[in-house]
Amino acid sequence: MPSSSSTPFASRPSALSLALLLLGLAMPAGAEIYKSVDKDGRVTYSNIPIRGGKRLDLGPVPTTLPAPRGGSGKSAAATPSPANFPRVDDATQKSRDQGRRSILQAEMNQEQNLLNEARKQLAAAPQNAKAQDNVTYHEKNMEALQKEMSRIK
Repeated sequence: MPSSSSTPFASRPSALSLALLLLGLAMPAGAEIYKSVDKDGRVTYSNIPIRGGKRLDLGPVPTTLPAPRGGSGKSAAATPSPANFPRVDDATQKSRDQGRRSILQAEMNQEQNLLNEARKQLAAAPQNAKAQDNVTYHEKNMEALQKEMSRIK
């Protein structure tokens, strides 16, 4: 009977095991994402299956990094557009910005009303976690709308 010292690969992984390990490390990690909409219309995304949720097909995960930005410090807006790139005159852009501003303002007004209602419900039941979550939800929506409104020129 041969001793364990006579087999040179007894304590080392086989070439096949090593190749499989390296192949596994080289493959991109693909995550399964699930989307669920509750009865209040809130959307939840998770990497854990959710009851009533649907698995999203996000396609392949990119395996390359984006190209680095130029070191000149110029923003993308400062780089010249191609000659055949469509241009918008100032009056048209101002009209578009005004339309966007009015849409965002209407959304902010509606969200403020929802936030006020959520705060009333919380004041009526301060220990209600769902009411607190609802207030937080509408506060975050207001912050996002205000941030978007500040981006309009």
